[in-house]
Amino acid sequence: MRIIAVIVTYNRPEKLEKSIRAIYDGQVTPYELVVVNNFSTDETGSLLNRLQREFETLKVFETRKNLGGAGGFFVGLKAAYDRGATHFWIMDDDAYCQRTALSQLVSTCEELTKIEDIGFLCSRVNWTDGQICEMNQPEAAWDWMRRFDESRLLVKVMSCSFVACFFSREVLNQVGLPIKEFFIWFDDQEFTHRISKLYPCYAVMNSIVTHDIPRNQGTYYAEITNETIWKFRHGAANESWFRMWRKSPFHWLLFVAQKNWDMHRGRVSVNNRVRVNLAILSGMFRRYRVTGVEDCKLDDYIR
Repeated sequence: MRIIAVIVTYNRPEKLEKSIRAIYDGQVTPYELVVVNNFSTDETGSLLNRLQREFETLKVFETRKNLGGAGGFFVGLKAAYDRGATHFWIMDDDAYCQRTALSQLVSTCEELTKIEDIGFLCSRVNWTDGQICEMNQPEAAWDWMRRFDESRLLVKVMSCSFVACFFSREVLNQVGLPIKEFFIWFDDQEFTHRISKLYPCYAVMNSIVTHDIPRNQGTYYAEITNETIWKFRHGAANESWFRMWRKSPFHWLLFVAQKNWDMHRGRVSVNNRVRVNLAILSGMFRRYRVTGVEDCKLDDYIR
């Protein structure tokens, strides 16, 4: 396997360095590590220059503007593809893999591909206290017990976050790149749903990554504030598009009802409720196109 890891970063140099060092401290290390510096405005650039002198397989790509997480992974996967990756391992810049995280994914991939073609594998994501990270729980499939037993520790899933997601070049060729216009939130869910429509996908419970976020909570619309509304607006528009055009109008109505109920329970301000619902409506009318990995040029996005 020619595994290339991909990290997208923006203005988090201390966490980024810890993430990079965790990868290079692994029992198995990737062939290369691609870091997309998503137009950081702090000392991230100088940190990466220093780390490149320490790790010769660390490759840095600087974007021309902040493309968000979705655009960053679009660029990172394209860069890794062009560099000949047979497999991709992608994660956030505040995720720290345990020493056996990649080796467990690799051994599981080798074992499963003897039985069936697979889509993606994802790790168990813990918070900093060792408990499950609420934000990164994958969506279990209805037949999740199909490959589960005490020796294998696999759970069949439909989607996962971009914190430690592993898949092959063939899969990327088939499903295309993440939708870069999503900017942030739900880009990972949409992308991995594309994969699980074609192949069985699994969470590997003994591959463990720690996600260093401030609080251990999921994306809960009851807790929208003036400071976080910008993220929720992106997430609302992106998920609205997905529910309407990848699922059905019925799924879209359920989504709208649930989010408005959550905002009601959380006593979110009327102004922020209006802003979220306008974003939901805008998502219905957006027309996104999935870009094939061979259908774009890396030079259009990097400096």
